[in-house]
Order: sequence, then structure tokens, then C-alpha cells
Amino acid sequence: MERLIYQGSADDEERIRAILERATREILNKLGAGGLEAIVLTGGFGRGEGALRGEAGTSRLPFNDLDFLLIGTRSHVAYGLMRGLKNSLPGLLGVDFVDLGYIRSSQFRGAPPTIFLYDLKNGSRVIWGSAGALENVPVFQSSDLPFSEATRLFLNRGIGLLYTLVALDRDGIGPVIKKNAATAWSKIILAAGDAMLLRKRLYHWSYVERIKRVEEIAPLFDLGPDFLGKYRSAAMFKLTADFDLLPSSDPARLCLEAESLHERYFRWVEERRTFAEIKDWRTYPLVLLRAGLRPLRSRLKDSFAVFREAATHLDTMTRFLRLPLWGEERRLALLPLVLYSAKKPEGMAQENRYLEAACMLEYGRNRIRSQDWMRLASALVGESHP
Repeated sequence: MERLIYQGSADDEERIRAILERATREILNKLGAGGLEAIVLTGGFGRGEGALRGEAGTSRLPFNDLDFLLIGTRSHVAYGLMRGLKNSLPGLLGVDFVDLGYIRSSQFRGAPPTIFLYDLKNGSRVIWGSAGALENVPVFQSSDLPFSEATRLFLNRGIGLLYTLVALDRDGIGPVIKKNAATAWSKIILAAGDAMLLRKRLYHWSYVERIKRVEEIAPLFDLGPDFLGKYRSAAMFKLTADFDLLPSSDPARLCLEAESLHERYFRWVEERRTFAEIKDWRTYPLVLLRAGLRPLRSRLKDSFAVFREAATHLDTMTRFLRLPLWGEERRLALLPLVLYSAKKPEGMAQENRYLEAACMLEYGRNRIRSQDWMRLASALVGESHP
């Protein structure tokens, strides 16, 4: 029987399998089996590298969030049903968060190479339904993955850090914030390692294998003398949830370091991807207008569609004219301006000029109001999670 966790006992394995059976019953009870081909376990437990919280010998529960992908023939699953499940499953399963997605099986046809599909094909497992549900997922080699996937990683990891910063500002320090700050810190460092692997076309779906590969190639890259030590700590934290591996137990300090690391590594990625020197993040939206994440033809087509739709809504149209990017690329343009202007501890300089630039792009003014950072950060976060 394939393992679900990286480190644990047979009792731990059985406990996780019981949790997965409970999740399967709840999903089928709420959505029904009609139109569903499979429930797929993704993420750490799908790879067999899940981490548990608690002391050995106790009834340990998942530290990693549980990730499920539903594959089916329906055009979609009602938003209310999916949202209801996302809200109810964590309490039922004893975890902090459940990531639940749906994809129509026909959407796999002709899909371009992405980390999501590569990991889904190689590092996931069907826990209910057709054993062949993943056969339609395209077969990609790691060498097929474009370097733009590193950019997407830093977009997602930056939004995950923003989620934690928003919660820290709103709720203060608590157990969930401590976990989320540690997770955000580790994921940003791991994303830098993934970026190096993508650059060398050596990405792998398993973190255990990635550790070996990053150790081999890290000397070829200039990510700082302390990078490899941080990477080992972040990777082992991902696999074991051992908080002693972290540089600090203070969530605010971890978030501050994570923000600094994100800026350093993200600049490294984007300067190589776009062939542009990025000294000031206020120039980054213009860089993205030239070197977005998708082919220019696709971007122009979407831009014309958005412009036509926005033509009857003055606010939307003026936002688009100020920065003619939409969706993922617009979030990417705004992320560094908002993330790197987050509140700093007393005595540290704050990048208000970045927040002013974000306000100009979104609101048409460079004068900052008291709730602007929270509004912009919350809009970027949406329903995301670290």
C-alpha cells in the first residue's frame, strides 16, 4: 500500500486514510456521484510526502492542508456547493483548510505544459472513482515546463504571504497565524529552488528528489550564500512540520523575512524571464505589458474582449486603460507594489511610493488613504490561502 505521509507510524497512515474516507463520503453526499469521474488527492499527501502535526505517539492530524481535485463530465459544479464544502470539510476532518477544485475531463485535451498538470499526472492519486481518470492528463517531461511557471509560483506564493499579512493585521498572533507564517516563509524559499530547477529543466514532482537536485545545482546560481541552508530547512519543514527548523518562532519576524526573500528571488526570476533590469517595482507593470505570461495574440484577444465588456462601465474601463492587463497578469503587476509596501516594524522604511503607484493603477489617484493597503491586499488575496 502506497504511503501518504513522509514520516510516521502505521497508525498515522491508517488515521489519514480514515480522514480521506470521511472526506470522500462528505463530497459524494453533498455533490452526488452523477457526472463525477473521480476524486483525486493532490498536494503533499497525494505525493506520499504529507506532514503531520503533534507529537509522535499521539493522534496526529495533517499539518499540510488537504488538497482534492474533482474530475467529471459536468460543465461546472455550482459555486455555492463548492464553497459550502470548502467551509464544512476542515471542521469535519480536523484540518485548518481544504483546497477543493473541479475540472472537466475534456479540459485536459491540448492543455499546455504546466506544473499543475505535471504534478497532477505524477504526484497525485485517485481515492474514489475511475482508476483511469488521470489517463487523459497530458504527459509532460519536466524539460517541457516553461520558465514562466516560476513566475506563477512567485505570484501564488506572494498572494499566500499577503493572506497571512492581512490576517496578522486584522486578528493578531494566534496558532493559525503561526502555522501560516511558517508555511509562507518555507514556500517562498522552495519556490526559489523550483525556479532554479525550471531554469535547468530539472524540476521534479517529489520534494525528496527536488532536495537532491537543488543541492547539486545551487552553486551554479547566485541566490545568496545562505540560500542552500535555508532551502534545506524549508524543505524539511514542508515534509516534517518541525518548527525547530525555522529561523524564528515569531510570525511577524518570519513574515518580514519572507517578504524580503520574495522580493530578492522574484526579481532574480523576472529579470531573467523578461530580460529587463528591475530596480524599481513601479516600472514592473510596463515590463509585463511587453512580456506577459501568455502569448501576445491570446493577451490581445482577451484585452479586446475585456475592453468591450468594460465599455459600459466607466470605472472598469478607466482601470483597464490605466493598466491594460487583466486577470492573472494584472494581479502579477500589482502584487509587488502591494506586498512590498506592507507595514513594517517601527524604525524600518516603508515603501509608500509603491502603494501610491498601486492606488494610481487601481483608483486613479496617488494619494494614500488609511484603508488602501488592506483593500488592495484583500482584493489580491480573494479566496486564496497560503
